[in-house]
Amino acid sequence: MAATDEKYDSALLGILQNEGQVAPFLDAIIGFLYRRTDFFRIMKTDTDKLGFPPGVAFNLLVNIFKKYESLSTKDQQRREETRKAVHVPAKEIKSQAASVDSTNSDAQNIVSAAKGDDTLNPTDERGQDISTQSSTLSVSAMEKSKSDQQSEGMEVEKQEAASTENSVNNGQENEEEEKEDPEQARLRRQLQANPLTYNGADCDSYLWSQSIAEADIRVKVPKSIVRGKQVKVDIGKKKISVSCQQGTSFSELVNGELEWEVKAEDSMWTLSPGEFVHINLEKKQERWWERVFIGESGINTRKIDCSRPMTDLDDEAQAKIEEMMFNQRQKQLGLPQSHEVKTHEMLRKAWDAEGSPFKGQPFDPSKFTVDPSGTATFNPEDS
Repeated sequence: MAATDEKYDSALLGILQNEGQVAPFLDAIIGFLYRRTDFFRIMKTDTDKLGFPPGVAFNLLVNIFKKYESLSTKDQQRREETRKAVHVPAKEIKSQAASVDSTNSDAQNIVSAAKGDDTLNPTDERGQDISTQSSTLSVSAMEKSKSDQQSEGMEVEKQEAASTENSVNNGQENEEEEKEDPEQARLRRQLQANPLTYNGADCDSYLWSQSIAEADIRVKVPKSIVRGKQVKVDIGKKKISVSCQQGTSFSELVNGELEWEVKAEDSMWTLSPGEFVHINLEKKQERWWERVFIGESGINTRKIDCSRPMTDLDDEAQAKIEEMMFNQRQKQLGLPQSHEVKTHEMLRKAWDAEGSPFKGQPFDPSKFTVDPSGTATFNPEDS
């Protein structure tokens, strides 16, 4: 969300917390448009200066809804793709990185030679005719500067370390699960399957779930609690208290010191009538919590889902994962992968260069076999 959109969050959060539910919140916003603007006024003639033509105001609301519905759908698709992509083996990441490093120097030599001679010599270094033997042209799968290579190498090392750590953790988790009581394992899987206790737990007075950056607490309330004014919620950087109305006074539901600090100013709460008060906490530090409040029993953070949304990764890591996903799809469809596409582009430029035996002929990528390292092998029998 852009900063221009976020500047109204404090005011809107105040309204949402006061109303306690999304429906009355929307009613307050639309009611404001009704009372203070000409949004619902219908233009009778083209000369009217206030209002909208029939149906225009309604379509405006629908279009704005569809805009954010589309964004939500894309976010969901991205999360699903990330879940599949993040499990790429460390060995594969290392292989791709090695391929880039090993071919880059060869590519620079070829490019330098092409610039100096501006020709393609039809004979190899021993003077043998290129048309009578299969010759190998080494080309880079990616054209990168030295700084780009270093950045990518560091990113690959980070991803490889993370993947290796996940593999070790998975092995330890499997070993521990074998020792775990079957009933406890069943309950743990049941909690993980419930969005309200995902990566969290079901405690006596509340349920909680978490991601790496946020925690969601749902404090149970009596069925008689249906309005935001019937609850009091206090969110501090290290403490939370929730009370609900019981007759003429308020009864405390939750009051405890958080084990880890949160960004109180960025946290919020809403009421699900007769069910719970939903508190969304933004963690001050990105880490997995074992418990919400100090002194309570904790969960085993080695047995939760520690995957992260793709949007949480930096641009380079996202680009690397997107490239892997692209290659996976291309491979399934029998189409050229990214290293083949880039290699073919370089070969296409050399194909029609001055002195090339293929000058004037249409470029034919089928005459080359490109391996994952970006090395292209010429197949003379196809010429």
